[in-house]
Amino acid sequence: MKLSRYLMIPLFLVIGSNCGLSQEAPKDARLNDSTYEIWRDHVLPRSWELNFQKIAWRTSFWEGIIEAQEKDMPILLWTMNGHPLCNT
Repeated sequence: MKLSRYLMIPLFLVIGSNCGLSQEAPKDARLNDSTYEIWRDHVLPRSWELNFQKIAWRTSFWEGIIEAQEKDMPILLWTMNGHPLCNT
């Protein structure tokens, strides 16, 4: 169990530091014509937040199996039980 103690420190540092990715809200909290662009830029996703769109996701598991066998690649099957917002 000594190894897990050493692994927790770097993980905490990465999660705790937030990697400098957080962005503070604009100082003027009002939304009007002069602050619109500031707020728009604040809420739009950053380019790194859209990286998941570059993955060629398959909506059919069977298509994924066929392609994985052809390319000799692993498959990630993501399943979920319940409402995504925990509203069950």
